[in-house]
Amino acid sequence: MKITKNTVVKSVETTDATHNKDLVTTQELTGIVKNGAHQGDKILLKNEYSLSGAHDEKYRVGDELFVSISKKSKTPLEGSIDGVKRDQYLLIVGWIFLLSALFVGKKSGVFSIISLILNIVILSIVLDYYIRSENGNLLIISMGMVVLFTVISLFLVSGNNRKTYAAIISTLIGTFISFFIAYGVMNLLGDRGLRYEEMQFLTRAPRKVFLAGVLIGSLGAVMDVAIIMASTVQELVTKNKEISKDALVKSGMEIGKDIMGAMTNVLFFAYISGAVPMVLLYLKNGAAIGYTLSMNLSLELARALAGSIGIVLTIPIGLYISIYFIHKKGGIK
Repeated sequence: MKITKNTVVKSVETTDATHNKDLVTTQELTGIVKNGAHQGDKILLKNEYSLSGAHDEKYRVGDELFVSISKKSKTPLEGSIDGVKRDQYLLIVGWIFLLSALFVGKKSGVFSIISLILNIVILSIVLDYYIRSENGNLLIISMGMVVLFTVISLFLVSGNNRKTYAAIISTLIGTFISFFIAYGVMNLLGDRGLRYEEMQFLTRAPRKVFLAGVLIGSLGAVMDVAIIMASTVQELVTKNKEISKDALVKSGMEIGKDIMGAMTNVLFFAYISGAVPMVLLYLKNGAAIGYTLSMNLSLELARALAGSIGIVLTIPIGLYISIYFIHKKGGIK
């Protein structure tokens, strides 16, 4: 439905269990049903929202909402609000991504989209299996998914050639080394500094879920570096078939140094950006900044550091493996 009228009925001050006062306001909304059996009918709704906005939201004229209509209501209809309708924005962004990938990548863009869809399907099926299974080991399952994601993505995007073999091996080695380093450090320090409270809604062990996230999260950054190093060696060998191994190592390491800083920053911002809304919410509700950052950023920083380790290690690993497959074995076939 689409809101056509918004009236504030009353505002009252309440106190929650932590003795923090909050202003709760009741809205009386009038809207028009946009589809379904009651399309075009008027509907009346009530909405309560707090000043903090922690668990609710203020609606305005023009907003579109998902609603449940009471079966016994007559015109004007009555019902309850299920949430804000935002799927049109996701659809627009999705189409922009698809068209951009096809325009820039052409054939490679098509295969990139196919690999993305396949990876999403695999992830959905595997996670659904894990949720339904009582004895499933999430870490083992995640390791299997890492192998599948790597092979599917790189074979579809880069094809069946030595560059792909080098990138696959480099990706797997870099990802698993960074994961086991992170796992070893966590065990050595006894998880000190890691706040699992943000995962308290889980019905499974938060530590295992976090480790699985570290493993899969590191894969994306490591895969980028691995394919960059393999492509670099391939291009250098293609341009100069007489190039020496020493020259390849020197050029590859220079390129690796250039991408290392950029990739680690990309990883850091990608993880931290997801925590920004919760950080602002905590601060808005009077939480101390130290407590806020430790509660919301400890896990994100740990993921970013684990991925950064993978990026740094994959540069020499990917370089030497690519030289072996592409240069030593002769050409790029």
